[in-house]
Amino acid sequence: MALEIDGLAILCAIAEAPQAFPAIRQDVGKVAQSLVTKQLKAKDLTLDALRQLQAALGPQPLALVVESLSDAEVRTLVTRLDRTNAALKAATPVEHRRRLLALAAGAEPETTPATAPTAKPAGARSRRKAAPEPSPAGPPTGRALDSAAMAAVPPRRRRPA
Repeated sequence: MALEIDGLAILCAIAEAPQAFPAIRQDVGKVAQSLVTKQLKAKDLTLDALRQLQAALGPQPLALVVESLSDAEVRTLVTRLDRTNAALKAATPVEHRRRLLALAAGAEPETTPATAPTAKPAGARSRRKAAPEPSPAGPPTGRALDSAAMAAVPPRRRRPA
């Protein structure tokens, strides 16, 4: 019968007496980073679990591990934890990392307000979409402006008779 080794107890012993393990000093950092990365990539990672991870490690070690992840890994993780945040689709990798660390620090995920469908009067037919309401923060800028311009519908041309 094989005996199981308590890995956590051994890791705690290594952490408490690093002078007893000088040959593996560099390996400990790599293994620790690998373990935290594996935990972050877990399919069942929840927002609460992410916050517990930051509480256990501290904000700076977690930020260093997040920095070591690829842009695609961070994007996947942050969009899974903050599903309704539409701004993440056009965000840069730096913004994804900031949002992920903000969520870990206690920020709440974005919530989209439920919009009630508007009833059209009987017989009303419109071929053109209504212009979107301007946001209270002011006119859109950057990519939002580009996408709004690209979504505009040109007027219909009359065909010659």
